[in-house]
Amino acid sequence: MPKEMRKDNTHPKYHEFRVIVSSCLIGVPLMLLFPVFIYWMHRPFIGYLINDALIIILLFSIRYFGHYRIPMTITALATYFIIYDWIRDSGLIYSSNISILHMYLLAAIWADKKYGWWTMFSNLGVFGFIYYQTLHASIAPPVHTLLGGPLYALGMNCLITIFFGGFLAWQQYDQERDRAKIRGLQDQKITMLDEAVKLRTEQLNSMRETIATDFHDETGNMLSAITRQAALLKHKLAPDDGLQPLVETIIQNSNALYASSKDFLWHLNHNSDEPKELFDYLTSYGQRYYNQFDIAFSSVATDCGSKQFGPLAALNILFIFKEAMTNIVKHSGATEVELTMTCLAGGIHYALLDNGAWKDADPYHEHNGLANMERRCKKNNLVLTIVKENSGTCIGITVPVIPLNEE
Repeated sequence: MPKEMRKDNTHPKYHEFRVIVSSCLIGVPLMLLFPVFIYWMHRPFIGYLINDALIIILLFSIRYFGHYRIPMTITALATYFIIYDWIRDSGLIYSSNISILHMYLLAAIWADKKYGWWTMFSNLGVFGFIYYQTLHASIAPPVHTLLGGPLYALGMNCLITIFFGGFLAWQQYDQERDRAKIRGLQDQKITMLDEAVKLRTEQLNSMRETIATDFHDETGNMLSAITRQAALLKHKLAPDDGLQPLVETIIQNSNALYASSKDFLWHLNHNSDEPKELFDYLTSYGQRYYNQFDIAFSSVATDCGSKQFGPLAALNILFIFKEAMTNIVKHSGATEVELTMTCLAGGIHYALLDNGAWKDADPYHEHNGLANMERRCKKNNLVLTIVKENSGTCIGITVPVIPLNEE
């Protein structure tokens, strides 16, 4: 098969080429049966080998050039010359080799569904030419009488060709018509499924927006009320009251829960599976976060085209980098932080770089931040890299993506 069709059975010409190639691959070894018998009968057999060679050339033309019409036409014309040579030397219209023309007719119609039926008319023309040659071949009258005469042989052969040719051509036409109906029904079903998927997607998007809005309104109001009530309680308590740390913890947890809910709502109600959308959200968060600590924050991104993450990748990347940004403030003493996004083959690489000097980790204590990062990456098929140098630290994540314009 041609290179572009070898693994693409949806190609418009795949079925056409597949029938021709399979017919040739089956026909070549079967044709080799004839020269063996003919050689045993001490008859000329070179024509069969020439025919097989032409079919092999046809297969190479299909494989390397993606064309078959010209070599197939040459093969057909050469086959007629070869067949006529056998017929002329074995009795003309009375020859048993006439049967090869009928066999050739069936093979042509089967292999070439578009133009193979024309072989029926070319066969009739060849029969007419052989009949003419028979009338002028000076064959003895007793032979004509014994075999029924050349007109009888011509008529029978023409009727056989018309019968087989017409029958097989109609069968091929009927099958093609049925296949066209099936393709039409498939296209109709695909269109219906596309419309159903589109409608379902719109419904899901509407549900996501409704859930996000309701969650934001209800949960946000409740968390805001908890924070206000805790702040009021803290204000009323004495500074040295033992409940002050507990109230402070309530306020911190409420604020943290509110921040986490904002991340969840963003993931639910935005195009969070797009790499650039996630990068912009991380950039916005980084700018707000580092402004509190007088740390210079910058971001650089390259255009990666239309690509898409898995359904939960963005939320996990967001949690990982928020953890990393917090750790930079706590442990590095950095004054500059940079967020980058670069394109890789089949993936997107996010990196957070700082110019700080990180404190050495205590080997006797478990480091939940790094363990959480590794766990999230392993669970979501992400690749985590941490590079520590004298000039700072780089935390990187490589995320597999799917090109949206992939056919």
